[in-house]
Amino acid sequence: MPAAILSPDSIPDTLEHHDHLTSTDPSSPPEPGLLRVLATVPDPRDPRGLRYPMVMLLAMAILATAAGMRGYTGYATWARTASADLLAELGLSKKYRPSDKTFRRVFALIDPTDLDHRLGAYFTALALTGDDSPLVAVAIDGKTLRLARRMGATAAHLVAAFTHRTRLVIGQLAIDDKTNEIPTVRTLLESMRSAVKATGSKVRLIISIDAMHTQTATARLIRRYLGWHYLLVCKDNQPSLLTRLTGMPWTHAPVVATDSIDKPAHGRIETRTFQILTAPTEIGFPYARQAIRVVRERHTVKTGLRTTEIIYAICSAPFELAKPQQIAEWLPGRPPGEIVTTRSELY
Repeated sequence: MPAAILSPDSIPDTLEHHDHLTSTDPSSPPEPGLLRVLATVPDPRDPRGLRYPMVMLLAMAILATAAGMRGYTGYATWARTASADLLAELGLSKKYRPSDKTFRRVFALIDPTDLDHRLGAYFTALALTGDDSPLVAVAIDGKTLRLARRMGATAAHLVAAFTHRTRLVIGQLAIDDKTNEIPTVRTLLESMRSAVKATGSKVRLIISIDAMHTQTATARLIRRYLGWHYLLVCKDNQPSLLTRLTGMPWTHAPVVATDSIDKPAHGRIETRTFQILTAPTEIGFPYARQAIRVVRERHTVKTGLRTTEIIYAICSAPFELAKPQQIAEWLPGRPPGEIVTTRSELY
């Protein structure tokens, strides 16, 4: 089991890596639904004479994080400089302001994994409730914690799951030094199941992950156990599958989508074109329904260098659920440009 981040300083990391929290309006209280979730975080302190309730300190930390103030010193600075009216809405008297020592001492009492599960469940409900799409795309990606190593945490990296459309982090899990991303991602996916089920939504997820996770065990977990779909990139870590994909009749397959950027991003102009074929049963990968070929052309503006890369991917969702323009949006490594669908009616 991958370890959670055990240092007290992981609470700032937990808040910072939920992108929805960092984009919160720092000039007004957090939304009521979020405050209700924060109010459920256990507080082992004696409630008698309690000056700073846990929900109040967590709300302050969220608003401080949204204002760009990081860590306990940043939280205390925000509390000293925030408007009296805003602090009053959070329930704080004009007379007192919590210090960085207060934040550090109280947040040391919080189980970061428990807090993360509560936030993940809230954001999962926020992402899925009212979404009438047959599939909600969720990307799994790795992140590096800024302060974890310096502060003595047991893990400096984590994997996070975030929704493509709403950009909400619905789950994250630290990677222990003794393991790697592959088992950690599987544990994260399993942990997301209850939060998705609790929403009562009939929407299913489609999970997009990079080539490291193109593993039969991961595919079976997503499709058979969780009942979701996958979109996986295939590279040299699956040589037999890659050989079968490259040997498919791509010369007869039309281009079904194109995406590009008009302005350079990171000094490059990039265009991707997509071809999609029905995956044959002899593809040899569980639950594969669509095979995807992507031609990525890059132009480095400064040097004038032009490169072409061909990428293959597989998807368990049929065409009716995952159309070419959606696959172009969901596939890892997409440039931030416009997607144009062409001749998809031929597929």
